[in-house]
Amino acid sequence: MPSQKGRELPASSPEYQWVASVIRSVEQRTGSPTRWNKQVFEELDPGVLGSAHADGAMTVSPGRVLDPVRHAYTGGRPLTNDENYRLRDAAATVTHEAVHLSSHYGDPTVPGAHPTHDPAGRALEEGQAEHWTHRNLDGVIADVGLDRAAPGVLTQPSMDAYPAYTSASADLNSALAARTGQSTDEIATRLIGTERTQRWNEAADMVIDQRLGGLMPESHRDAVRAQVVAPARAEFEKLATAQADKSLNSAQKTMLARDAASRAISGMDQAVGHAEQHYQNWYQQEAARQAPQQTAQQSATPQGQQTTPQQAGSQQAQQTGPQQAGSQQAQQAGQQAGPQQAQQSGPQQAQQTAPQQGQHSAPQQGQQAGPQQGQQSSPQQGSPGGEPRPEPVQQGQAQATNQQTTPSTGQAASPEVAKLRAMMSGQAPASGAVHVNGNSTDGARADRNGQSAGQQATRTTKTPTPERG
Repeated sequence: MPSQKGRELPASSPEYQWVASVIRSVEQRTGSPTRWNKQVFEELDPGVLGSAHADGAMTVSPGRVLDPVRHAYTGGRPLTNDENYRLRDAAATVTHEAVHLSSHYGDPTVPGAHPTHDPAGRALEEGQAEHWTHRNLDGVIADVGLDRAAPGVLTQPSMDAYPAYTSASADLNSALAARTGQSTDEIATRLIGTERTQRWNEAADMVIDQRLGGLMPESHRDAVRAQVVAPARAEFEKLATAQADKSLNSAQKTMLARDAASRAISGMDQAVGHAEQHYQNWYQQEAARQAPQQTAQQSATPQGQQTTPQQAGSQQAQQTGPQQAGSQQAQQAGQQAGPQQAQQSGPQQAQQTAPQQGQHSAPQQGQQAGPQQGQQSSPQQGSPGGEPRPEPVQQGQAQATNQQTTPSTGQAASPEVAKLRAMMSGQAPASGAVHVNGNSTDGARADRNGQSAGQQATRTTKTPTPERG
């Protein structure tokens, strides 16, 4: 929903200074320089709690954000539970918008850049911002001294503004942490600090570097990365419909988010596993093909002039020209395939990494895992000595689908998830779904569940289920 700038807060006002202190806290904790332009405006739209604008300005609701904060410092009495709950929500709103301001757009014209405000990009950005807010809100509250003015704010639950996005981002971060040996907070900080146009690529690179180091030629990275990113973006894109659907409650949106994240992670794993097998097969085939040549060379060596292991490795690299087993595409000049070939010979030939569940142990139909045996070609152009190089991985690996199983586990989805999937399948984005461009605002937080300010004034429940939008 659109955000509307109202009156600008004077820089000398206590409200402005409090917002500025939150922004500084978030900047320090994320380690990412803020793009805040030092302007804070009152938000005119009664359905929006706050937003971060493309020009670096922030808007905040005077009634739903500034009033609870002002009352905490000047009320002269302990706050009630409901007042503390509203105060925590106000602090979460400004923190969330400050995270957006610590997130930079990047250059959309760079090769491999992804859209920042399409449904998938918005889901990742809002999910990361809200997840970071939940993980760090108590620390930010302490940084600005709000806990000293209203100690009860720390006892209240945090409301999830984007239940269809937050859990998906949280699960993605946890999966990346498990695959890289980092903590989930380190992953979150790393992704928030990465320009939005490159954030999907950064997530893919984490998995690629862990699984394909020493196997994949660096010149293949762009192609492999695109195949790893595709299933994740496809699943996150679907969440826009769930987030905007007012017929779903927060728990149902969270359920769909976790299901989508599971399928996104599985699709990434399958794409990397496919590439891993592709390169392993190629190097093993090369090692097996060159073994008879090395034996023949050693047999032909005159007695007393036995080849040392180092010389044998050098000769092996020199014998690869016309003997290549497949047509290759030009790779980066200077890259050596010899040492990798030697590492793949012997006992390791029988130690291929098992494909993940649901993958084929052989190349998929229509693909080549490596150069076909028996096919001859001339030495590769651009390769010193004509050394053979693996071909790039071809398109065609498994992508995220609407099948009724969770790919990462192979277990059937719960009946509730299957029902929600069926209900959401094929739907256009529901009324209220956001499709905006790079000049649009971030995090235009709707008032809870679309209720009016008057309705919210009578809310007494403390269950953290409503949305900020």
